[in-house]
Amino acid sequence: MSSLGELVRHRGPFASVYLDASHDTEDAAEAMELRWRGVREELAGQGADDATLDVMQEAVLTPVPGKPGRALVAARGRLLLDRVLPRPPAVETTRWSDRPHLLPLATWTEPAVPHVVVMVDRAGADLHGYDGRGERAGEVPGDGHPPHEVPRGGWSHRRLRKAAEDTAGRDAARLAAEVDRLVTDLDARLLVLGGEVGARADVREELSPRCRDVLIEVGGASPAEGADDAAFDHAVRSLVAQYQSDLDNDVVEEFTAEAGDPHGRAVQGLAPVVEALREAKVAALLLSDPALGDRTVWSGDDPAQLALREQDLRGLGVEHVGERRADEALGTAAAVTGAQVVFTDAAGLREGVGALLRH
Repeated sequence: MSSLGELVRHRGPFASVYLDASHDTEDAAEAMELRWRGVREELAGQGADDATLDVMQEAVLTPVPGKPGRALVAARGRLLLDRVLPRPPAVETTRWSDRPHLLPLATWTEPAVPHVVVMVDRAGADLHGYDGRGERAGEVPGDGHPPHEVPRGGWSHRRLRKAAEDTAGRDAARLAAEVDRLVTDLDARLLVLGGEVGARADVREELSPRCRDVLIEVGGASPAEGADDAAFDHAVRSLVAQYQSDLDNDVVEEFTAEAGDPHGRAVQGLAPVVEALREAKVAALLLSDPALGDRTVWSGDDPAQLALREQDLRGLGVEHVGERRADEALGTAAAVTGAQVVFTDAAGLREGVGALLRH
């Protein structure tokens, strides 16, 4: 959520939309236009301005192949977020409000785990890095050629291919050095190495201990032109998703252990969680009810200024306060304070909400 901190500081009100963006049939474009027409009418009925609706419409009607979902947030005629979701949301959301609705992103977006992917054979190599904030970065130096930036887009969306005479893949030591640099720069949690067995072994031997600590090898893939990457793509996505799931489980287990200690770092229930968010003490926000029962809280101009009661905020010297939906206010507070968001049914949370504190 911390990557959205800048977004929530824009002036609202905000239009937040989560919808099915499937484009896999002959009449998909027409179906999308009809779906958007209904969304636009609903937002307009809630008070959304034409400039904001127009910029969202331009984005929505630009098709994304396959059966994805789409998350969009806009305000004052500016598109602030346009994110493709790995699948359509179970429930479509259309909301015009003082705060953007961000909590669904914690469940519907792909895991934000920094990782590096390498595919290698005797003829060449492909190198890809993902920094965990939605931006991809990496370089493959070639003999006598300037570094080549990895294009934006995930591994399965677009691959970086270098010709054999212009690649570090023929020199395992040089390729390993570049992998080491990228793993370090991105603080990668995973290094996925695929390709030919012999070529993988050569690169593995040259990797630093830091890289070997996060290394996972996947067979059955090749960087050769025309190679089918589907199985390798699936393996990479599965590894990243499992890593994120393990992290989330660790948070839940730590929360459960701390909740059993009266002096521990776990609180639950809306009142103590709101207080902890206001004081920027929350390392992880745990939720079992995404809608938070349609409860409300009070907040100020700064999204981190939260309280259950209006007088509590005014007592802290906050002049401009308003009543907000809790599912919006807690999500934006998590974003500006850098708190992780974890959805779980395992913790038995009081009022459906808890927090693991930083200290």
